[in-house]
Amino acid sequence: MRIFVGEFVSGGGLAEKDIHKIPASLRHEGAAMLRSIVSDLSEFASVTVPLDPRFDIEVDATEIVPMRANDSFYGQWVSAAENCDAALIVAPESDGILAKSVAMLRAGGIDVVAGSGDFLRVASDKMQTAKCLLAAGVAHPLFVTVADDRYEQELQQFDRFVLKPRDGCGTQKIRTFDSYDEARAELTDNLILQPWMPGRAVSIALIASGTQLTLLPAVSQDLDRNTCEYAGGQGPLDGESQRRAAVLASRAIAAMPPTARGFVGLDLLLGNYSSEDYVIEINSRLTTSYVGLRQIIHGNLAARLFELETGPVSCNAAVDSVRWTPSGTVWINDLVTEQA
Repeated sequence: MRIFVGEFVSGGGLAEKDIHKIPASLRHEGAAMLRSIVSDLSEFASVTVPLDPRFDIEVDATEIVPMRANDSFYGQWVSAAENCDAALIVAPESDGILAKSVAMLRAGGIDVVAGSGDFLRVASDKMQTAKCLLAAGVAHPLFVTVADDRYEQELQQFDRFVLKPRDGCGTQKIRTFDSYDEARAELTDNLILQPWMPGRAVSIALIASGTQLTLLPAVSQDLDRNTCEYAGGQGPLDGESQRRAAVLASRAIAAMPPTARGFVGLDLLLGNYSSEDYVIEINSRLTTSYVGLRQIIHGNLAARLFELETGPVSCNAAVDSVRWTPSGTVWINDLVTEQA
């Protein structure tokens, strides 16, 4: 089996941009995910990886394809992937990059392990995600956008507010406000305004492959209270928190358009009681938590994408014994096992 792995930032997507102007968080998290997924895939497949020559990233790939800045980006990706059996895309939702990357490779006849166009469209737009989840009765914060202010009266009853891009990637460009009027005044077409909800920031991922929908262990997220900047994660969570996260994630995926495929990450908030739990967003792609999850479970996480490993997932780590940084440094029981 030969698999193409395209990570947008290091894979040439920003070849025309000064490397020093690319946000460090995008570079570091992208590289960490790329190294991890390629390492796992290489245990059972040949892996082809496109790389911007300016990026100093060591990956355990069978073939490295140097990207040329002056040639068509997607044309080079399609050419590199044309002899592969499948492709995995790691790309941000911003500006429709993830959806376009998937669509361009599929147009080139390549089997991309990703959700359907409708699933990607809704998951990539926080307003569409909010509408979908709220309509299905899934716990999700209320919202206001320029185009939809149906919840404005209810929103004004809260004490703190979050303003973020509708197609934002991770925690980039998130702003918090103590005044609804101030937040509302900053609202534009590409932003969504929601209340700041209390709770423990948690992520849970799943792998959708064929008829299999496999939930992975839930983990905590380390987020800055003011900027929401992601500083890493830790896990697995305790049994009760796992159950609550799994129930909420299952309801959220059932509410989404068909069909989920591949790696899907969900960001949640767990309150003091299950009635205070919320889905925050859905990421239809590999997320940074992968670098920790692969150390938490038995077996090869990437093999599940291709149904080479099936059945329930079991943990090989105690509660909160694995932690990691956005750049991919991982500790198990406070001992470094992987260095960024």
